[in-house]
Amino acid sequence: MRHGFVLLLITLASSLVWMGCTDNNISSAPDYKLNFSRDTIAFDTVFSTIGSATRQFIVYNHNPRPLSIGSISLSNGTSSGFSIIVDGRIPANNRLSDVEIRAHDSLFVFVNVTVNPTLQDNPLFITDSVVFMTNGNRQSVKLTAYGQDAVIFRGKTIHNDTLLYATKPYLIYDYLAVAPGKTLSIAPGATLCFHKNAALQIYGNLKAEGKKEAKITFRGDRSDKLLDNVPYSYLSGQWKGIQVLGSTSTVSLDHATIMSGKTGIWIPNGTQNDMPRITINNSKIQNFDSCGVVACNAILSLLNSEVSNCRTNCLSLTGGNYTLTHSTLANYYNDLYVGKQRDGSPALRLSNEQSGDQQPAPVQFQCTNSIITGSMPNEIQITDTTRNIPLKYRFDHCYLMAKPFTSTSLKNVQWGNNKEQLFIKTSISGKGYCDFRPTQNAPTRKQADILVSQQPLFSFDMNGISRLRDGVPDLGAYQWPGE
Repeated sequence: MRHGFVLLLITLASSLVWMGCTDNNISSAPDYKLNFSRDTIAFDTVFSTIGSATRQFIVYNHNPRPLSIGSISLSNGTSSGFSIIVDGRIPANNRLSDVEIRAHDSLFVFVNVTVNPTLQDNPLFITDSVVFMTNGNRQSVKLTAYGQDAVIFRGKTIHNDTLLYATKPYLIYDYLAVAPGKTLSIAPGATLCFHKNAALQIYGNLKAEGKKEAKITFRGDRSDKLLDNVPYSYLSGQWKGIQVLGSTSTVSLDHATIMSGKTGIWIPNGTQNDMPRITINNSKIQNFDSCGVVACNAILSLLNSEVSNCRTNCLSLTGGNYTLTHSTLANYYNDLYVGKQRDGSPALRLSNEQSGDQQPAPVQFQCTNSIITGSMPNEIQITDTTRNIPLKYRFDHCYLMAKPFTSTSLKNVQWGNNKEQLFIKTSISGKGYCDFRPTQNAPTRKQADILVSQQPLFSFDMNGISRLRDGVPDLGAYQWPGE
């Protein structure tokens, strides 16, 4: 269990308290009742055979005299999969008798659940109750969870062309690798959940093409909450990410969400002779402990997509050919729940600088109808070492958060400032994550090159809204949603 060591300490400490807890002034009055810090403990989806995180509630005796709780038990005994620990005591068969609680005192009840295989594809709703019998009064705290069967991979390499279906989620430990020359296809609606430090390693090819109504999700395996209103999806660094390790690999992502890992997509190609080809369309790469995409010597297209909230760069590109069209880079990273802040790196980094043994190819970067912004005054870094390796870039119809500069590589560029409200929501809180759709009066509205937006690939934003409905399309991955 994730919190086994903590519970051991609680058990040892609580046992010392119980040794001196007997009081001969115990009340038997039926009008003396217990109070609880909550009436329901709700677990999010729990994978079958994999234990949940531990949750707790507090039992209070607000009465002027001590009470003896005749019994504390689970209504379904051991059959539901729930188990309890009561102030350090681990009850046999989930039942304790004659538990004393002093006047104006409290005790802790810890709950976890391990679900047996449900033998079905959809989640199964599971309920139970912790029942307290005190002086003839029956009181209870309800327990709920969703049990979900999953396909589990542990350090698995795929040696044949393979399709992963969307019927059940996939739970991945260590790594899931695709051998050279082989293709992993992922069906629309599939979910891949990665345990801590697990990665998807592509030596061959990846084809993850979802649909607007059936997105493909790559995420960590924590489905519970850090706090009552804060899901673990708000926390970065939960898994390693997608690693494109073949110099001739092809990756196609469409309507995919990649979230809350260490690096979203890592492409460390050390040769100029062959380059992996990556196409990302209608997709979101969000909330990473390092970068959203790190690429060296690659051919990458980012279309109708969002890369956001990364502790370092949203995009870090060295050597290769890169195209951004109708995309949004927005870096407002602030992992406030664990105290992590941005490291000062800009949202976009372009470089032809040599690093170690890597020989970067010439850089060609084209950015059209896109937004590059964030919480810092300068979100663009271009490092041109001019070592006979030309770095060519062009920004056309873009909003750039940067100190204005003059270049023949700029056309119809808006220079941003941090006082403008571009997006519906840029902060992270218990009420929700960032929302990078434009506000009605955003300066990025109706600023796109309509000749680009009219092309079939870009005529709808990643939410399926027509870019042409207002006559002139907006910059970025999203069209204004309207009233």
